[in-house]
Amino acid sequence: MTDDDLVRRAVKLVRDNRYLTLSTCSDGMAWAAPINYVLGPGDFLHFYSTPTARHSQDIAVTPRVAGAIFDSTATGDDVDGMQFVGTCAEVAGPELAEVSEHYFTANFPDPEVREWWYRPPSEFEGDGTWRFYRLVLTHIYLIDIETFEETKVDSRVEVAPGPVFAALRA
Repeated sequence: MTDDDLVRRAVKLVRDNRYLTLSTCSDGMAWAAPINYVLGPGDFLHFYSTPTARHSQDIAVTPRVAGAIFDSTATGDDVDGMQFVGTCAEVAGPELAEVSEHYFTANFPDPEVREWWYRPPSEFEGDGTWRFYRLVLTHIYLIDIETFEETKVDSRVEVAPGPVFAALRA
C-alpha cells in the first residue's frame, strides 16, 4: 500500500464520520468520550463541550490526548479505523467567532436544524456554558491491511498528518 493510499484512507475516515472517541488522562485515570467533531477551520478538528465535563477538565491539566475515528456500522471488509495522538486546547480570543460559525455551518448544513442547535460565540467564553476545543493530530495510525492479509495479525502503520490535512483541504 502506497503513502497516497494511506492518505486517501485517512481522509475518507475523517470526512465520512462525525464522531471520534477522545481519550484523556489526569491523575493516572484514563477517560474516553464520544465527541462530535468538524474539520477546520484550518488543519484541525474542532468540537465543543462543557468545561465541567471530565474530558474538558483532563484537557485543562494534560493537553496530550489520543483517540480513534471509525465507522461503527461497517462490517466485513469495509471495516477500517484510525487512531491518533495529539494535543487539545480551548479555543479563545479572536478565533472563537470563526470556529463557532464554521462548526455550526459544517455540522448542521440544514438552516432550520442549525438554528435549533446554534449558540452564539458568547456562550463559549467567560461564564458561558460551553467551550470550543481545537484538536491537533500529531500522529495518525491506520490498520496495516497488507500485513493483516498476510499474517492475520492486527498491526498499525503511521501516516504523516501533513499530507492528510493537505488532501482534506483540496
